[in-house]
Amino acid sequence: MNQPKVLLLDEPLGALDLKLRKEMQVELKRMQQQLGITFIYVTHDQEEALTMSDTIVVMKDGVIQQIGKPTDIYNEPNNPFVADFIGESNIVPAVMLDDYKVRMKGLTFKCVDAGFGKNVEVDVVIRPEDIDIVAPEKARVVGKVVSVVFMGVHYEIDVDCGGYEWVVHTTDYAAVGDTVGISIPPDAIHVMKKTREKNLFDAEVWPNEGMIYIDNVGFPANDLEEYDKKEIALVEIAPEKVQIVNPQDAKLTGTVKSCMFLGTHYQITISCEENDWIARSEEFLEDGEEVGILVAPEDLILTDKKE
Repeated sequence: MNQPKVLLLDEPLGALDLKLRKEMQVELKRMQQQLGITFIYVTHDQEEALTMSDTIVVMKDGVIQQIGKPTDIYNEPNNPFVADFIGESNIVPAVMLDDYKVRMKGLTFKCVDAGFGKNVEVDVVIRPEDIDIVAPEKARVVGKVVSVVFMGVHYEIDVDCGGYEWVVHTTDYAAVGDTVGISIPPDAIHVMKKTREKNLFDAEVWPNEGMIYIDNVGFPANDLEEYDKKEIALVEIAPEKVQIVNPQDAKLTGTVKSCMFLGTHYQITISCEENDWIARSEEFLEDGEEVGILVAPEDLILTDKKE
């Protein structure tokens, strides 16, 4: 017991004042390096986690969101929850126009990300300290200061730019009511994949069989009377209606392309013959794992005929 391989510290500095807590953080870090044992350090203080850790595990409701080095967790969050939980963030819906080019809030910006495809909906994370306040005439984004809070080493300034409030951390003071410009450099823009809300596929309708075919596999479907034989239509399937089963229990199989936790469930992307399917799961699935797909007839919604 006096020479453990692993030492669990559960909120050990929670009752201390700020100055003493920071001194003890340095002392605990020194002790860990001197003893050469693993410390598992439980904390709700995000700044403490970043400064104390070699590896961070971000959890929500007992489920791991992301594991990585402090710099990776902060600069490359896996999902909006991690981005928002570790430090403050501006999370903006956007469209990736092409490699190194993203459009958000009606303006096109250069960025350092690539590989998302063209005209793909994404989410953008921008840390407050990476935004600069500049003169309005020197900026493409202009707004009015609605809040200023002094944080000790910087000001936290909220700037309303046409209905979206940007949070900015800066050492430059601006008063409430001032009109200011904000500058966002390319390396401040972190692009994340956007969560797809539904599956939308071309399907071949066979009304005489009561079937529609997706990825060359037939699914029993309802209400096909208005369709002609082998007519192409658009089918919509909600991710929560896609059943993930063992491959031997389904005609349509695919491999797990990605598994991302979204706060209450995992979003699973499954690569099949022609399409990528989106499903929800309570369990984590490994990339490359083979799975089967089932959909109940009432959950196949034919939305439109394709010309």
